[in-house]
Amino acid sequence: MPLAFVIFAATALVFFASLQLYQTAFKAFPASVTTQQQFDDLGNALSTVLTGAILSLPHGGTIEFKETLPQKIAEQDYKMDIDTHSDQIRLYSFKGYYYNYTLSGMSAEVNATVNTTTASGGMSEVKILLRR
Repeated sequence: MPLAFVIFAATALVFFASLQLYQTAFKAFPASVTTQQQFDDLGNALSTVLTGAILSLPHGGTIEFKETLPQKIAEQDYKMDIDTHSDQIRLYSFKGYYYNYTLSGMSAEVNATVNTTTASGGMSEVKILLRR
């Protein structure tokens, strides 16, 4: 009987030690994948909207439109920036995630500026101004 108790206790100790050791594999990695997928969804949606706006913008014209974005992605605050010189939409998370989405040829077609304001209801509103 004491030998069975020692074996059971040792097995339980090894099990809980392995859970503690590999907690990043069980917790951090799935959270990272989920965060990346949500940033990808937002980046793809923004690039689609920007492409449509660029295609409909007349030469010498200006267009301003608003996009409503989620306040947080995967429970993380973030910032969006459009860099027309590098043809990229940049999404920064304040927890270390950083994603770029490229719109090839955007710098050759338009000048873009972004103004971010916080609206009611926990949503963030982004004003994007495009000039050709």
